[in-house]
Amino acid sequence: MSSETECPELSKRFVRGFLDVVVLSMLTKESLWGYRMMTMLKERYNLKVGPPVIYPLLDKMENEELVASHEAKHANRVRKMYEITEKGRKKLSCMKKISDEILG
Repeated sequence: MSSETECPELSKRFVRGFLDVVVLSMLTKESLWGYRMMTMLKERYNLKVGPPVIYPLLDKMENEELVASHEAKHANRVRKMYEITEKGRKKLSCMKKISDEILG
């Protein structure tokens, strides 16, 4: 059973509060484009995140060198794809250590 089905409101609250960490975590599995991230957040956490939230976040994360972007053709369209950087992986690792410390 997933956290979304067991405690949906807490799951949404966590995702909203740590959206950057959730995005980094999603990018550890594959490169994604902004719209796909929005649909995944809706599918997984029932959280609607629109372009005014996701794209400024991705720009900020790219400026901080947590993610890198490149253009790639996907399904006959050119998309701006994002991938996690080594600095992003380190931030994710730090977050895991902190949450493990807090939650025991």
